[in-house]
Amino acid sequence: MAASRSSRAKARRPKFGMKEIARRAGVAPITVSRALADPEKVSPETRARVLEVVEREGFIRNQLAASMRSGRRIVGTMVPPLINSGIAEQVQGMSDACHEAGYQLLLIQGDFQPGAEEAAIRALLGWQPAGLILQAFVQSPAARRLLSRGDPAVVEISEIRGRKPIDMAVGVSNFETAYAMTCHLVDKGYRRIGFVSTPIHGNDRLRQRRIGYRQALVDRRHAYPHNLEIEVPITPQGGAEALTALTARDPELDVIFCSSDTLAIGAVQECHRRAWKIPERLAIAGYGDMDLASQLFPPLTTVRVKRYDMGRRAVEQLLRRLNGEPDLPRVTPIGFEIVERDSA
Repeated sequence: MAASRSSRAKARRPKFGMKEIARRAGVAPITVSRALADPEKVSPETRARVLEVVEREGFIRNQLAASMRSGRRIVGTMVPPLINSGIAEQVQGMSDACHEAGYQLLLIQGDFQPGAEEAAIRALLGWQPAGLILQAFVQSPAARRLLSRGDPAVVEISEIRGRKPIDMAVGVSNFETAYAMTCHLVDKGYRRIGFVSTPIHGNDRLRQRRIGYRQALVDRRHAYPHNLEIEVPITPQGGAEALTALTARDPELDVIFCSSDTLAIGAVQECHRRAWKIPERLAIAGYGDMDLASQLFPPLTTVRVKRYDMGRRAVEQLLRRLNGEPDLPRVTPIGFEIVERDSA
């Protein structure tokens, strides 16, 4: 047994680091670092020689140590447990902008409940990031106090109405998007307008969408159907169940406005199962303009938000703050539009 352990120990490869790569490539250690982190600072021939050694030896760079040496080039973000297509687009925009600027994007799963949110933010801060991009206004009072110290820089993304940002906010007014869609439906002649949402508690974006829906009905002197609001899980099945519940409450319901395309897709499928014509028997509108929205039968009327641009702009604003630019806007709005198709 002892001999076996000894032979395994001898078989272990020695620690292989920058100095050994430099020795084998015939360059200085600083040249190896530049070849890996800033390739434009070394000649193509030198970089090729370094990479040949790296590939041959299977070297893996210690990114944490490298980020600390280079000045905390990490941007942290918190994402919800279920990443829908909208969040995925935002994260892709953030990732692309970080990559282009030489930063690493660190994702940690969180939730909109104050306790879970605070735990996720504390975990992110443990990595000592240069900045944080958070997917909604921070709800936890303890986390807000923690972040209000100014280090790291913070961008709250997606919502720009309802609360003052800790530092900066980039996104849309969910109130205005839902208000605009509800007015569009009223102007199309719909009279019984239901509203379907995922659970609103702790989610400022969904809360503002519901407020916008309600306010549009009031401003258009439209009957406000208190019994035509429902919260369901963010799944197609949730959308189907919402349709079942709302049409049972009001057989005269003529349109459903869903707070996400995922819910709207479920409602469309339920109509097909019942052989209901859309929009003749029931019209359906969504939110998000995910890829499948235009491919449904009939194609889905929805709210289009520039999620990818939102993610990129959030990183750009964060980097401008880190570079010390003065007089940056507290709030940066991103555009939206009502996409009218055949479902409503």
